Amino acid sequence: KDIVCAVICMDQRLLIAKRSSGVHENIWEFPGGKVEPEETKEEAIIRELKEELDIDVEVERFLVDVLDKREDICIHVSAYLCNIRKGTPVLHVHHEMAWVSANELDSYTFEAADEAILQCVKREIT
Repeated sequence: KDIVCAVICMDQRLLIAKRSSGVHENIWEFPGGKVEPEETKEEAIIRELKEELDIDVEVERFLVDVLDKREDICIHVSAYLCNIRKGTPVLHVHHEMAWVSANELDSYTFEAADEAILQCVKREIT
């Protein structure tokens, strides 16, 4: 299963969001979602961010890939650095969001598999 997430950076702050329901409820994440069979990863990020946050983004560059083995599935997560082109984030599938510095990320609970993304972000966006 291919998943994409967007590391959105504005004024040295990163957008993170807390999941509102599901098996991993109340876990913070970089917004994103599933890649549909007919789309590229970049197209998936643009679609997902429009659906989840009502914003238009541009994909700046690839950051890191993570392989997340959980329950009965293996998930391939690709993280991309993105910029907001238009709009202000509005929560549709999350119940909280925050703009945080890279150094503040450790204060939030993420999936264990997100550690590689968090480390990459701390290295490249400080």
